[in-house]
Amino acid sequence: MTDNATDTVRTHLRRVLLHNKDRKQSRLDRIAAEEAAGHRIISGGQTHGAHWSLHDWRSGDVIATGDQGIDEFDEVRERLDPDDTWLHIDHIPFSDDAPAFLPAEAGLPGDLGVVLQQWVSGTGTSSEALGVFVGWTTAQVDECR
Repeated sequence: MTDNATDTVRTHLRRVLLHNKDRKQSRLDRIAAEEAAGHRIISGGQTHGAHWSLHDWRSGDVIATGDQGIDEFDEVRERLDPDDTWLHIDHIPFSDDAPAFLPAEAGLPGDLGVVLQQWVSGTGTSSEALGVFVGWTTAQVDECR
């Protein structure tokens, strides 16, 4: 890659990281607002076969588990949350107005921009290696992922 192409990729990756940070913060703000309104944020569901688990999203504490399928899950959830104040984390969006994918940086093919954004978010991508490439610390990268 020429220096200009490398700089274009670095610029795009930095934009992606900052975009991810903004979307992540937007979601955390939404979560805080829901909690302030009296909602408990939960995670979990069917894990494998008929087994399920339900967790407090903030603490990670197990609220309940079972192995009798989704009907049991629904029954237990209704019993433990009779006022229907729990919200599943999957139902809290990252952002209503920010697109999931950014347009590619000028000079990059659009498809390459998408692939780079997926690479940034991939679990196999090292924050350290990404930081070295874009000129940021590992901590700065982690804050954005």
